[in-house]
Amino acid sequence: MELAQIFQDIEETQFLNKLSSQDRLFFIGDTEPLEYIKNFFENLKQIDNNHYCHLSACNLDNILAIPQGSQQYRAIVIVSFKNEAVLFQEVKQKADKLKINIPTLRLFADVFINHLCKQKLWQSTVDRLEKPKVSYAILTTPRSGSTYFCELLDSTGIAGHPYEHLRLAAQELTRHCNFDYLRLLYNLMRYRTTSNGVFGTKFISHFLFEFQRAKPNFKQIFSSIDKYILLVRKDKVAQAVSLVLAQKTEIWHLHSNLSQNNPNYQAYQSKLGDIEINDVLLSEVEQKFQFIQNQEARLKKILTANQIEPLVLVYEDIVEAPELQINRILNFLEIEKPEQYQMRISSGIKKMPSNISQEIIRQFKQRKSTVC
Repeated sequence: MELAQIFQDIEETQFLNKLSSQDRLFFIGDTEPLEYIKNFFENLKQIDNNHYCHLSACNLDNILAIPQGSQQYRAIVIVSFKNEAVLFQEVKQKADKLKINIPTLRLFADVFINHLCKQKLWQSTVDRLEKPKVSYAILTTPRSGSTYFCELLDSTGIAGHPYEHLRLAAQELTRHCNFDYLRLLYNLMRYRTTSNGVFGTKFISHFLFEFQRAKPNFKQIFSSIDKYILLVRKDKVAQAVSLVLAQKTEIWHLHSNLSQNNPNYQAYQSKLGDIEINDVLLSEVEQKFQFIQNQEARLKKILTANQIEPLVLVYEDIVEAPELQINRILNFLEIEKPEQYQMRISSGIKKMPSNISQEIIRQFKQRKSTVC
């Protein structure tokens, strides 16, 4: 994969955008990623007072002495897609020898992970598992209602922040840059808990299987997390249609506070209006229907292989009785409610059924019954 594409995938997390707001950074590393970062920053701010040391143009023995008074910098940041760990050790040793009293950090293994964990950027990350009081993961397939479900859990204030932490950015770094996604998971489990020590996360099936393919230590995910919830959607035709429409409109979620006059809502309706229901579209729905079924079967298989008995939740049940299902989860996780605790759950996600989705479902089922 091209370097630019990897950075674009990383930017779904707004990492470089966040980094551009920082200053006085001493970057050391490979020419191509350094040039990409430098150009990215130059497009966002008028003055760039960072320093960029290209290994191809500098000798590592004196690289840290290039700008006089290197102590003025906030941090030394190692930038390498293939040799981040090796280069880090070499630079760290030389920085320590020169008694440079600023942190030496890796762009991905430290700064990027701190960004995802909402921690101070300029500190080292932990490399070992320190289990929180309660840890759980939600396993599910795309368009199962998991974002709505996770927001309900988060709104309890006592069930962690169960969002999709390990997704495209971590996946591509793992596949192409020797990124340690377990290190990311360990830091998330340390920092992204609610005050009662509960950690929650979410794994969407296709991202989970990419991590499985990328690293031999994949099983450590399952030994790191205590309990699992399998979220399924009963109406898989509706789920498949939702996936097709999300991919075609490139709009995956709408917020519940959007009015019909909101430009984002109008743009979504306009894109829906451009979709033609024909055999090609219905075939796409069929493909997604099979994909969802296969992904769910693989999730069940991997849980069985790791001897995990999950709590199975049905999306339609959550919609019908959200408080009842959330209480069921809290009991499963053995999360104690504080004294005088009153549950007030909410989600900012707007449900997205539309006339066209209902018509696609109708025609799909009609075609399927005719074929049968």
